[in-house]
Amino acid sequence: MPLSHESDWSFAASNDASSEACALAENWARIAGLPEVLILRLVLVIEELFTNTIKHGYCGESNRPVRISLVRVDDMAHLDYRDQGPPFDPIHTTFPIPEDLPPAEVGGMGLHLIQTLGCSASYVYEVGWNIVRLDVSATQTSARVEALIARKGRK
Repeated sequence: MPLSHESDWSFAASNDASSEACALAENWARIAGLPEVLILRLVLVIEELFTNTIKHGYCGESNRPVRISLVRVDDMAHLDYRDQGPPFDPIHTTFPIPEDLPPAEVGGMGLHLIQTLGCSASYVYEVGWNIVRLDVSATQTSARVEALIARKGRK
């Protein structure tokens, strides 16, 4: 079935499903004709949200739902991400990352990536669902984002 410029998927909260969601989003973005840098950012945001859902929201892999919707809006991807974990706002929650923390022990960076790779971000907890909405753009650049990515990649 061909993907349109609007897609809506449901998954069980598992690592395999996270990989599938990222692959579907990447394929969708390519078919939608979005630029490579936007595709990379979109996949990274979905991966971080999904990982946080499994690890913190559902406290492990489960059959509990994760829903992802994507819509192309001009040269951006609009992401609607939903889970049924306890209320948690990844858009406005921050955790300080100590400067002397070894790269292998970095935690909390996913929130920073979600917050800086998306624009026009919003969060609401509604009828048992965490709902994160954000636009991902190819033109948004940030020195903070590049530093976080470089730091996460250090061995």
